[in-house]
Amino acid sequence: MFSVIFEVHPHTDRKDEYLTLGKQLKPILEGIDGFIDNERFESLMRPGWVLSHSSWRDEKSLVRWRAQGEHHAVQRKGRDEVFEDYHLRIGEVIHDSAPQEPSSGSQRFDETEAGIAKVVSFTELTPQDGIDLGERPDELLAQIGLKGSPGLVEHDLFASIYNPGKLALLASWRDADVARAFVLKPVTGVTALRHRTVRIIRDYGRFDRREAPQYFPPVSR
Repeated sequence: MFSVIFEVHPHTDRKDEYLTLGKQLKPILEGIDGFIDNERFESLMRPGWVLSHSSWRDEKSLVRWRAQGEHHAVQRKGRDEVFEDYHLRIGEVIHDSAPQEPSSGSQRFDETEAGIAKVVSFTELTPQDGIDLGERPDELLAQIGLKGSPGLVEHDLFASIYNPGKLALLASWRDADVARAFVLKPVTGVTALRHRTVRIIRDYGRFDRREAPQYFPPVSR
């Protein structure tokens, strides 16, 4: 299984437009052979940033999506008009605590050369009724046991846009060994938890496209 981790910062007055563009593409996305799911979140630590996480059966599924004409047109509009910045990482899932699809085994063994973090963990937390997990983000991160973890490059906590109360922790790790060494501590008030570890194959953004699979004219900050 593959994950696409797309962090985007729309221009201040264009966040709703970004979400609308995503809704327009949804029927096409869901028709792509190999697409599994997609969810969007808002950052609780970096105002204005939105995370779109999608799951795919294999890399060929992603190729089909990249080759879709309307998707490419929306990409261009986003890059030229809607996005202030973005960061895109694509990788293979190497661990999943609650797999939704049968594993097909590893397909890729290479990793990003551009990104400092070679592995990302993506942890979804669904709260019990009446529990607000995002009320005190620092306390939640301390309870999970993330702070001070060796090899942690960066992290962010996100709130689901379409599933109220649900949170996602995105943590970037120096390598697979330190990511595996991190053990999630029990979190009070959580009714469901899914923890995935992703080996990053491509890491690029608006201003650094060395590992991008398609060409766009360079832009400067």
